[in-house]
Amino acid sequence: MDKLWWNHITKAHKFMKDIVRTAVEGKSILLSLPENVPWRNTLVELVEDQLKLENPKNSFEIISGPEEEAGLYLLNRFCSEERRTSYRYGMTYASFLGQCEDTVLNDRYIWVTDVPESKYDEWLNFIMEYSKSVTNKTPAIFILEIHKESFAQNAKKGLKKIIFSQNIGAYDKFAFCALAATENNCKDYLRPYLAELVSTLCREDVELCAECVHMGNQFLEDPIPVIHHIQEEKYRSDGKSYEFSKTDEEIKKLIWETQLKHVFPAIEKYRSYFIKKYYDVIGSALPISNSYGELVDKPEDVEIGTLLYLAGNGTIPVNPNEYSELEQYRNSRNKLAHLNILESHAVDFILKRQIPN
Repeated sequence: MDKLWWNHITKAHKFMKDIVRTAVEGKSILLSLPENVPWRNTLVELVEDQLKLENPKNSFEIISGPEEEAGLYLLNRFCSEERRTSYRYGMTYASFLGQCEDTVLNDRYIWVTDVPESKYDEWLNFIMEYSKSVTNKTPAIFILEIHKESFAQNAKKGLKKIIFSQNIGAYDKFAFCALAATENNCKDYLRPYLAELVSTLCREDVELCAECVHMGNQFLEDPIPVIHHIQEEKYRSDGKSYEFSKTDEEIKKLIWETQLKHVFPAIEKYRSYFIKKYYDVIGSALPISNSYGELVDKPEDVEIGTLLYLAGNGTIPVNPNEYSELEQYRNSRNKLAHLNILESHAVDFILKRQIPN
């Protein structure tokens, strides 16, 4: 699923490629990622592989945010003892390292991660001053990973900002669910509904979406215990537990909204099909009052409850199977209209039926 997300979802792939392109152009990056970024390690691996292809001269290194000052840490790590002794107090570490031509800090892509929020400004200021101080060499290119979007949005100019939420939206997460659902063993006619339901409930966390899609029919049967099971038994790719803040009532409301969006149109399509099939018979029974007491004089305006009434009193000549089918559609329509969610077997019944256009 990780490669499906980063390689086959257009905007996610472009996000990864933007990091690579910017670094290859010699620009350091302020990279804003959410805490639950999908398959972060895969993103880092893909960026590293692409950078090696684009510029094999530079090496790639990951630094986990040190406790000591950014400049001092880099001086001690990337400069020889002899070079370190040439450093003179009064000169900033950024300026000194920017001017050094014989340090292994040069010709490197350095991804800085796990930086405490209290040190964001320190690292940002170091990278900007270092870049301005570079002379007569190919400098290190930094990718500074942070997890506070507001900091990236408000940061002063100087680094290229690449912000996850500004590049990837709800539709991209739905597209992932739709593609992931094609690899699931649930019935073909249920896959679009599965993708819609998962992306509606879990779109804040793409890895959670992947877990839910994988559960397929169990998720469609009852999403709530499936989500609770994932929270209790599964772990994200970074080893952390899944977090899901929605209450059961909020989940039920979102299930209803998804059914209203995805199942209700199928009910209306059946109503239109039924009216076309018995148009003349229905027309001969009009005018008739609807459930609101309004007079209906056109067949296409007859509600599904009225159609069931006309079928039940023999006005519309249906067989027992057709009457039962119409009744199931009417019952499902009424449930949705009264803010109730449909059971999985009702959804299956409605979506399975191929209504002619």
